[in-house]
Amino acid sequence: MQSTPITLEEIMARHDWISTFTHPPDVASLLRTNDAPSPLQFAGLKDLDLLHNVAASVEARVSRLQSLKQDYETALSPIRRIPPEIAMGILRLSWKGVEFRGISRRCLSGFNVFTIREGPWHLGQVCSSWQNVIETLCPELWASVTVARPFRAKSNASLKADAAVEILSIVLERSRNHPLDIHFDDHGLNSKVEDGKTQVTERCFSIMIAQSNRWRAVKMTLDASFLSRLALIRGKTDLLRDMYIDCCRDAPSGDIRAFEIAPKLENLHLKGMHPEASIRFPITNLVSFSDARPFAGDRLTFKYLDIVKSAPKFLSFSYNDYEYAPISNPFSTPRVISTSVKKLSTASPTFMRSLVLSSLEDLTLTTEWDLGIREPDHAVRCPVGALDALHEMLLKSQCSLTRLHLVDVVLNDNFANIIRIMPGLMELVIECNEWVDDYGPIMQSLVAQLAEVSLVDRSLQHSMVPSLQTIGVHLNALRYTHVVFLNSAFVDMVASRLRRPSDVPHLTKLQLSVMGRGCSYDLDEAALNSLKDEGLELELDFRLGGVRL
Repeated sequence: MQSTPITLEEIMARHDWISTFTHPPDVASLLRTNDAPSPLQFAGLKDLDLLHNVAASVEARVSRLQSLKQDYETALSPIRRIPPEIAMGILRLSWKGVEFRGISRRCLSGFNVFTIREGPWHLGQVCSSWQNVIETLCPELWASVTVARPFRAKSNASLKADAAVEILSIVLERSRNHPLDIHFDDHGLNSKVEDGKTQVTERCFSIMIAQSNRWRAVKMTLDASFLSRLALIRGKTDLLRDMYIDCCRDAPSGDIRAFEIAPKLENLHLKGMHPEASIRFPITNLVSFSDARPFAGDRLTFKYLDIVKSAPKFLSFSYNDYEYAPISNPFSTPRVISTSVKKLSTASPTFMRSLVLSSLEDLTLTTEWDLGIREPDHAVRCPVGALDALHEMLLKSQCSLTRLHLVDVVLNDNFANIIRIMPGLMELVIECNEWVDDYGPIMQSLVAQLAEVSLVDRSLQHSMVPSLQTIGVHLNALRYTHVVFLNSAFVDMVASRLRRPSDVPHLTKLQLSVMGRGCSYDLDEAALNSLKDEGLELELDFRLGGVRL
């Protein structure tokens, strides 16, 4: 166990008698002779020995402090001699903040402005010359920020409004006119109103809104009450490139026009908007768009089909409805052709049947319901016709799909045939948060067909998706069922796809998770684990009855 450091003052306080101590005359006489000490004199000599030990302890600590001082001076000496221009370049390259990535794969990073031991706050504590350089010559270090409750803050701690506003104002002042990358999360920032002062979140949000002309990449997790205030930034976002908004609850139904005039907007990602809210935004430079909200009927389908058709630079499009309501019956829509879209996420059969996407590579079928908020057994499944609509879209698009991710899709007997028309598929992920026993035989048939091989150019090759490299199967919230397809045939299929010549595509990764209560399977986990020795990247997670196996 590490001992607690003791200061010199504490050592001296323990021996405050030293300053007034004097030896008795007989002890002083004894020190000048060689006579044996009496018991009383012996006690005095022990005091002398104690005094010597105290002095030795103090001298050792002084020596240690002098050594540390010399080490710091040795390190700081060359640092202090570095010209400010060179120090500026070094410091600009030295800091990398916390990252999160959106669908566009661009990353937003930034230090938490309220954590003084992070980011440029921390770097400025090295020495006064560094502090001066960071505060005056490195505005970009202050321009990528997170405005949120500090990660290590105590749950019952409150951030005082005046202090928060002052800290945020200092950071923005030091960022000068540099474009801002901001992650704003109002969760946990609120403090009680004291002495008529407004809440921390409101005041910080107002400060950020006033800087909208400098916004470049922004992610906001907001309460519904703040969403309407975004109207203040309309026409004041000339630099805005990336915008991510997550409305926590009860979003207003009115139109959102905050981003209607944003000439550089490339990525717009929305979550939790009201079903009837219309969001207006420019599409000239739009590359990536996503909208996940409670079910709005097919009222938005025509609008988003027109956007897919008209946006010349679209690469990624995500349109997901989620709610406890049946999807409306499909209706006729005009066919929309796009040669630019490479990534699509949706759950709407009508939307898919209306699309022809010849460049599509990455497809996710999901309702985008939030596993972090709702329980797995409350999952919102994709509409019954989603899989057949996918089949129709793929046949018309004639695209080379390389990644397919199915989340809570209603499986049917046509599933394996759909997989078969994707010969270039490299990644297949199936996730079920509401398992139906009828899915067992369907998955069992798929496993059998994935194991089939045929002779091609005098060599054996898997008949279905021969380029498959990643398989993911995630079964959540199982209840008292037997998973029939997790058996020896499943292990044999994985092994056959792994044991391919190294110069041809082969299975390299398997992710398998099973969670629930009262469920069983016939999988030989030892045999599956042994495939790691042959190069398989294996991720297994079995939690049955709340126990990880």
